[in-house]
Amino acid sequence: MKRATFTTSVLAMAALSASTAFATTTTNDFSSGVGSGWTVDRYAPQVFDTVNDHLRLGLRASGNAANRVNPYNFSFYNYQGMSQSITGAETGSSIAIDMYVDSTWNDGARAGIWGVFSNSGANTYPIIEYTKGTNTDGSIGAGNFTGFRYWDDAAGWVQQATAITTDRWYRMTIGLTALNSTYSISDVATGALVASYNVSNMGATSISALTLQGGNKGPAGDYDILFDNLTVNAVPAPGALALLGVAGLAGGRRRRA
Repeated sequence: MKRATFTTSVLAMAALSASTAFATTTTNDFSSGVGSGWTVDRYAPQVFDTVNDHLRLGLRASGNAANRVNPYNFSFYNYQGMSQSITGAETGSSIAIDMYVDSTWNDGARAGIWGVFSNSGANTYPIIEYTKGTNTDGSIGAGNFTGFRYWDDAAGWVQQATAITTDRWYRMTIGLTALNSTYSISDVATGALVASYNVSNMGATSISALTLQGGNKGPAGDYDILFDNLTVNAVPAPGALALLGVAGLAGGRRRRA
């Protein structure tokens, strides 16, 4: 009995260590273009290319609410973005990207990164975005909220009180832990943490996709969102590695027999 318990413990620790060891981190700095695997999310942004080795997502009047034809002329399609699928990113994984907060953006601008966290087909959607002059009820205008905010499936938008200096790059990171979706924003130039927040992950166990989004309701006019250094840190499921460990242990026993 003790031997069986010891073996199980060793395998569990080995699986945990192997999970960390086999984590893969991929980064696209967009120096060679946008890269492959992008698909439209909701509605295609009018510009999606690279400029000066940065990814550019551009919103134009031709795609705003007043100019979209039925059935794309309602609010769901005000968010316009591009998405990438992710595989092998289980608990402990994260997605991150740098975004330039531009002082020339007008009220109504929205820009950020969305995750798709999954559990047996049920999804939750953690979001970090910067918004200019937009309240949680969607109202737009001077004096309304400007800054970063997070999406909480239980509470809705959570606005961050930290004042944001514009014309700077900020790194947005969304992570998945056993219980939470984790959010953090840091100043790229200084590395200083600007804000962080945790919300329930609603039972999610993997990250299945990420989306870069911009808002195109209309009042913001034409504007561009610049991104850089898209990073996916994918941690595999410990269970799969444990099975490999069992097979390796059995093979070792056969060789010694």
